[in-house]
Amino acid sequence: MTSGNEAWLPLEGVKIADFTQVIAGPTCSMLLADMGADVIKIEPLTGDFWRRTTGGSAFFNFNRNKRGIALNLKAPEGYGAVMKIIERCDVVLENFSAGTMDKLKLGYETISRLYPKIIYCSISGFGQQGPYSERGGYDPVAQAMSGIMLNTGMPEGPPVRVLPTMIDYLSGNHMAYAIALALLDRQKTGKGKRFDIALWDVAIMQMGQFVTMYSMTRELPQRMGSGYLAAAPYQAFETKDGYALVAVMTDDMWKSLCQALKLDHLFKNPRYATLAGRCQSRSELAVEVTKATKQYGSKELETLLVAANVPCGRLMQIDQIIQDPHVQQRKIIAEIEDSQKRKVKLIKTPIFTSGEAPKIRRRPPMIGEHTGEILQEVGYSQEEIEKMLDKGVAIQAKASLE
Repeated sequence: MTSGNEAWLPLEGVKIADFTQVIAGPTCSMLLADMGADVIKIEPLTGDFWRRTTGGSAFFNFNRNKRGIALNLKAPEGYGAVMKIIERCDVVLENFSAGTMDKLKLGYETISRLYPKIIYCSISGFGQQGPYSERGGYDPVAQAMSGIMLNTGMPEGPPVRVLPTMIDYLSGNHMAYAIALALLDRQKTGKGKRFDIALWDVAIMQMGQFVTMYSMTRELPQRMGSGYLAAAPYQAFETKDGYALVAVMTDDMWKSLCQALKLDHLFKNPRYATLAGRCQSRSELAVEVTKATKQYGSKELETLLVAANVPCGRLMQIDQIIQDPHVQQRKIIAEIEDSQKRKVKLIKTPIFTSGEAPKIRRRPPMIGEHTGEILQEVGYSQEEIEKMLDKGVAIQAKASLE
């Protein structure tokens, strides 16, 4: 068993040629890099587009533990270099619209013909086949087209997107899972795999419960704010200083809630005696429960209800989360220096092994930070590297993440 002081790196020795940008693909390669894979981030000379958004914070989040090389893939020398990199890799990962890699002569048919053991992975908005395959796709587009956005928000308000790009994250997670399985399978068969993951497919999967419900009852889901179709009282309730989410699922929880908040009159009301009755009367019940929750501060209410075995959590903002004693004890947040020597917080991959989450061993690379190093590894002499840099086919690190 790995001790708590040792890094658990089960993918050490696995090499990945990572052409991905933005979030979905980089999330996938980040998860693999956290577990020891040597991820070579192959960027255009201008760098990953996401370097220039949100002050670089988004890029910084999803590109740790990777090495970076910047090449002009349309130049013969750049194409030759990237093919030498792929020759030494186990996995090719890309997240462009269908057909983009083919235009660069880096598509699956080309690469798998040369390297049959390659695990070739594509994440895109709509997949590699189908009428929409050549459309660009982003997380909010997948949320919009999957029913997520139409069914998120308050009943009387407009549709709302989920702020974190959850479909991007989930797509990256699914692909990382697929790659891990393919590596295991290749040990048995000696063969590579072709993976195709679409953001829209992943988004529709998240609505699977409601697809099934519609097929059984012909009922469509409705916006419920912070509420939940299958239970009540189950939503964010107002407090003296904010909100707290209370999630009453069972009759026992209902009894405990009423005892804790001194709501005997509600507990004795036959309309609320069953789960079905509480769901049918959820609006009027919420009004009554809110009268009680507004008598408490959020933390006070959370403490009271947790002690009564009623699921409850106060709504917290980022500054509160960072300072929370449980978060600090779990050490899920790391602090590292960026290329400008600023202290920056990052969230570790939440897979604890022997009490430790994976370490952040390397900050995200600057544009082309490891160009020379990687080119040397694949057989280029220092003179050849200098010629490529002078010709503008490749670049070495710039001074910042911009």
